Amino acid sequence: MATASGSSDLAGSGAPPPGGEVQAAAAEEEEREVVRVRVKKCESFLPPEFRSFAVDPQITSLDVLQHILIRAFDLNGKKNFGISYLGQDRLGQEAYLSLLSDWDLSTAFVTASKPYLQLRVDIRPTEDSEYPVPWEAQLWVLPCPHRIIPPLAVHLLTVS
Repeated sequence: MATASGSSDLAGSGAPPPGGEVQAAAAEEEEREVVRVRVKKCESFLPPEFRSFAVDPQITSLDVLQHILIRAFDLNGKKNFGISYLGQDRLGQEAYLSLLSDWDLSTAFVTASKPYLQLRVDIRPTEDSEYPVPWEAQLWVLPCPHRIIPPLAVHLLTVS
């Protein structure tokens, strides 16, 4: 009897049922109609370019996002590029995580889109690119650019 009146008291007081906060948060995520997106395009040694737009997470696939980015940055589909989003890695540190599938994109929408989804587009030069990568830069193929450790400087001394 006490349980029945206790649960009706909770319902009558407007308090959410146990676990209701989790359900409400999940429902809020599902009901989001628009996700604001900010994109930074990085290409070789050129200054970065920025674009902002909004997408519907319910109908935006990775393929659709790629087409939006091609049009936004006038890539004409000729350039090879990678997309990553600013999220948290396994250690809880902010890092750019690759968007390789629709599942990755869904994860980005749920975990990293408030107040906006921050994307980075990295243009990979092709052999016929007008901006070839200098030989020295080819040595810096690392998965995480903010963790680059500079090489040791070698100084030549001449004795006269």
